[in-house]
Amino acid sequence: MTERFLDAAELESQGDAADVVIIGSGAAGATAARVLSERGLDVIVLEEGGHVPTAERRSDMYSAFKASWRDMGFQAARGRAFTPVLQGSCVGGTTVINGAIIHRLPEAIHHVWQTQYGLGAALPYRRLAEIFDQLDAELQVGTAPAEVFGENNRLLQLGVERLGMRGNAIRRNVADCDGSAHCNQGCPRARKQSMEVSFLPAAVSQGARVYARAKATRILSRGGHASGVRIHVHGDPKRRYDVVARRAVILAASAIQSPLLLSDSGVGRRSRLVGRRLQAHPGTGVVGVFDDPVDISSGATQGYESTHYWDERMKFEAVSMPLEFAAARLPSIGSALKRELSLFKHLAIWGVQVRAEAHGRVGRGLFGGKRIDYDLGDRDVETLKLGVLRLIELMFAAGAREVMPGVHGLPARISSLDDAAGLLGLSADPRRFHCIAAHLFGTAVMGPDPSSSVVGVDFQAHDLASLFVIDSSVFPTNLGVNPQHSICAVAWLASEQLADRLR
Repeated sequence: MTERFLDAAELESQGDAADVVIIGSGAAGATAARVLSERGLDVIVLEEGGHVPTAERRSDMYSAFKASWRDMGFQAARGRAFTPVLQGSCVGGTTVINGAIIHRLPEAIHHVWQTQYGLGAALPYRRLAEIFDQLDAELQVGTAPAEVFGENNRLLQLGVERLGMRGNAIRRNVADCDGSAHCNQGCPRARKQSMEVSFLPAAVSQGARVYARAKATRILSRGGHASGVRIHVHGDPKRRYDVVARRAVILAASAIQSPLLLSDSGVGRRSRLVGRRLQAHPGTGVVGVFDDPVDISSGATQGYESTHYWDERMKFEAVSMPLEFAAARLPSIGSALKRELSLFKHLAIWGVQVRAEAHGRVGRGLFGGKRIDYDLGDRDVETLKLGVLRLIELMFAAGAREVMPGVHGLPARISSLDDAAGLLGLSADPRRFHCIAAHLFGTAVMGPDPSSSVVGVDFQAHDLASLFVIDSSVFPTNLGVNPQHSICAVAWLASEQLADRLR
């Protein structure tokens, strides 16, 4: 479907204008394009990254990082520890490289949003539930077929059942999964229903235009209304163009990029909250060695999970990955690492993600570059320590002969749960762990009061009419579960409201 997506360089000769210009082609932007174009509005989608056709995807992580990951996977937050912040940068956004995990917005979180942040009327749960049902149908949400479930997922299920915990097969937006375990490189056979194979083509079929390599640098305004977007061709900043928005601009560029663009455009100064209150789900992994082959390079990438301890702010998932990704998680180097890699097919990797209480910040740093500040608090680290201990227990319950906890202060390899007894007594220092953050929220928070929020309950920026922000930057808290479905549902609702407004 390469011909269905355009390149920003094509604007040089023809320019373009639309009723609604959308910045970002991930879960939020693509959903908005799908809804608005079906409602008869003329839509343009601007995506900073390139388009990677399915036939051109490569199985190695280097090629995937280069083609589809933001900053080649090196984007990181500063704090007591450096935390990689994983995002996609391509047509389809992070949906191209995530694990295809689908969760609905937890009702307990919605209750907090309703009672503490005044969003109940703006986000009625009954309507969201109806949208979730439609998303499930259109994105073919279901669990992995038994024949491609994979041993890594089965072993986590075994450990969960032996310890009497609750667990479940993960609901995933995949059609006829064939168990390639390549979700993080972009599905090689377009089975994962990421946005570049689902909602974006649907929007294009209704007349929308999707421009790749179109890096938005400023939201334009005229007479107090958003009037367009200034872009340059990604990789060639001298080639700059203005894309005209006749009726509205939608910002859906993520909780990292959206606040940067708002600040660069002079939007959101009143509350002083643009880029503030960054929230996330930091996570780390534990490696187990089993006597029988596990083969984490095949099967559903993430097919089983446990939310048994969700109320304690943690969630467990099986995580499959290619060898070069797994090698970064092993404790040795040189010839010792080479020997460990010979056991690759016997490794299981499971992760814990934490619904952290920490707040961070996104802004401009030295020489105008992006800066992300995020530091886990002591209570978050204590939660992480307990989560890792429970993962170790799950590994041994499932039959691991050895576990690599990946915690500074514990042995590199342990052969029993007793060997991890000192974990909870270690200092609350995030540098003890190899954390990543992949779910990001809260940097342009939504609310009724312009003094304490960036975006109103109608998703419109308080201080610039016709600019609507609809991605997870408007979420007032994190969720404790994977956010793609919630992002899609909120964007769908916001787009319905906008279509009614513009009718």
